Amino acid sequence: MAMAWMCLLGPSPGGARAIALHGHRPVVLVSPGVAVPREVAAHAERVVFCPITDQDAVGAAVEGLIAELGPPRLVLSFTEYAQEVCARIATGLGLPSVSPAAAARARDKAAMRRLLADTPYAWRYAAGTADEVAAAVRGEPDGVAWVVKPADGAGSMGVSALRSHAELAQWQAEVTAAAEADGAAAAGKGACRYIAEHLAGGPEFSVEAVSAAGRHRVLAITAKQSTGSPGFVETGHMVPAPLAESDAGRLREAVCCVLDRLEISYGASHTELRLDPVHGPVVIETHTRVGGDCIPELVELATGQDQYERAVAGLLGTAPALTAAPVAPGAAISFVLPPACGTLTAVALTPADDVLRWDFERGPGDGLSALNSSEDRVGYAIAVGRTAVEAMENAAKATAGVCLQVTAP
Repeated sequence: MAMAWMCLLGPSPGGARAIALHGHRPVVLVSPGVAVPREVAAHAERVVFCPITDQDAVGAAVEGLIAELGPPRLVLSFTEYAQEVCARIATGLGLPSVSPAAAARARDKAAMRRLLADTPYAWRYAAGTADEVAAAVRGEPDGVAWVVKPADGAGSMGVSALRSHAELAQWQAEVTAAAEADGAAAAGKGACRYIAEHLAGGPEFSVEAVSAAGRHRVLAITAKQSTGSPGFVETGHMVPAPLAESDAGRLREAVCCVLDRLEISYGASHTELRLDPVHGPVVIETHTRVGGDCIPELVELATGQDQYERAVAGLLGTAPALTAAPVAPGAAISFVLPPACGTLTAVALTPADDVLRWDFERGPGDGLSALNSSEDRVGYAIAVGRTAVEAMENAAKATAGVCLQVTAP
């Protein structure tokens, strides 16, 4: 008899665990050269190596598995760059999934803004090539602040704040030179598409939700900390966000509007917003996946709800497999940032209360660079507390006590 299996694109520990919790066996597709975490290997019926962003390769792999194992119960992914491929494969098999068009709209920040243009959550923007975006920004008075980023970017990569026409000219020259160096555009035009929008004020949040058959359930609102202008690299998160219920309701309403407009009817979502003091909620971006930076772990610690498991339950149309049991009223993560460019030679920790775990992506012998994106962070601490603010204080105190020795390059 064919086993009950689900196809998971990408080595997601949370995804593999969620599939197992619902009584199915995960078969995990992993791109060649990508490491498979122990947690994934522990749950996986098998691991198949193929490029998960290549629809033809994934389709062939799934066809081979179907011939051997029978039809899968679901095809799903929690990995950023596999969302569209996963949606095409799943819908092609007649399985519940976010639609390929919705997955594509979520990846394209300009497309998302077009769909929100007549809602209260829109923000003035321009989209196109570097030259087209520069022309639009230059058409407004000097001194109006804009944020510019790749239209399909992630992880704070390529994000810049432009506060003057002089900074605009510098940005345009830099991206043109980079395109020419990469051979992507002979004249520095048309290779990469960008989105630029007025710089919103107010604190930043993300909303973690799960959708099933077009109905949306918000699991938590996350308060975010970042370096601010110009790069806006995230330095910490806490759950639940310390918000008045009226403001939390406005954020939830905005996110449900975004999900409806993009027609995101199934699966996990992670939507980033600012609560501008004048304009109200302003949508930055949304994703048809869980948030990064261990946000699902914070959500589970503080609410008892596993976003991966809830997403699988929604796709199956069944009740959650877990009963909510929070570990603490608040949870937070604080990141260790590179103190200087050079080679990391030693790491020393100061004992800290209420820290659940540490993780370091850089160790002695590794190079450290300037903090330009989330990829440049060194490590993190996750902590809990009697409130989210206390959890954030515990996590930040722990990372402030980390001593990194760096030798100059």
